Amino acid sequence: MFDNALDFCQSLPAVTTEKKWDNELRFFVGEKLFCMISLDPPYRVSFKCSTSHYHKLIARPGIIPMPHLARYHWVQLKQQDIMPGAELEQFLHEAYDLILETLPPYEQEAIRKQRSISA
Repeated sequence: MFDNALDFCQSLPAVTTEKKWDNELRFFVGEKLFCMISLDPPYRVSFKCSTSHYHKLIARPGIIPMPHLARYHWVQLKQQDIMPGAELEQFLHEAYDLILETLPPYEQEAIRKQRSISA
């Protein structure tokens, strides 16, 4: 699942990555963060989610409010096997879309064009 999450995030249009302290890979769209994946065990995955999904997710075992980002509706999976791969990909795609919607219209349009070309 860990490799699948990395590959999935990197496959999205206009995504850039940055490795930060704590050996963490951060994923951005339009210079805005939408996901973080720890490169060391236990391979925590953190991502932005909608308000409606936030409370449902943190009610599940092994999923917590993301430290320092919970007020912005970020969650953290404490280890890689908390959620099936297909479900995680849906949430990662939602995180990407939530951030994409906050970008200026001209950036959104350019990314959507890129997305339709690669589809």
